[in-house]
Amino acid sequence: MKSQRLLLTGVLAVALIAVLAVTLPGLLAPEPPDPGSTQPPTPAPTPTPALVPGNGTYVNTTYGYAVTSPEGWFYTESGESVWFSSPDKHEEVRVNTNPLSAQGEVDTEKVLEALNATYAEDLRAGIGAEWVSTERISLDGVPGYESVFSVPIVEEDRYTFVVRYAVKDDVIYSVMHTVFPPEYDVYNVDAASTAESFRFL
Repeated sequence: MKSQRLLLTGVLAVALIAVLAVTLPGLLAPEPPDPGSTQPPTPAPTPTPALVPGNGTYVNTTYGYAVTSPEGWFYTESGESVWFSSPDKHEEVRVNTNPLSAQGEVDTEKVLEALNATYAEDLRAGIGAEWVSTERISLDGVPGYESVFSVPIVEEDRYTFVVRYAVKDDVIYSVMHTVFPPEYDVYNVDAASTAESFRFL
């Protein structure tokens, strides 16, 4: 199950990069290599999970949001992603933030529509997910979308993957959670309420 979650994360990262490349041409141009560098790059340290503070609320001051999780849960920060894990260290919820460093005005609706299409295509190709629905929602007062996918586990078993996304102040916020059958993950019952606790500061 863990490898499928890592694959899902990779698929979503590719989806977002594809959307940015299509909707914001020129922004993702690679930087030229540093001609003076002769040493191999130092590998990035592995992020370490930390207990969510005693009040259960994680606050991200860089991107201005908060998420509340049950007691005993962990959070892990890695670049522009923060994921929330249950006491058994299974990832249940993830928040991704992706700044749109466009020059000029960004067409928010075009970015969101591109995400709709790209998520559906990449999740189907990457992990065999089936698109279930997409609807307009409000992510803490900001217009956005919620897309739901059904993902195979083993044999006939499936889990539900839910992603809610919006653009605020030229940043894409994606709040994702899983819904597993109870026999797979007893803590997953709290994933939806944790994801839905997302709020802007």
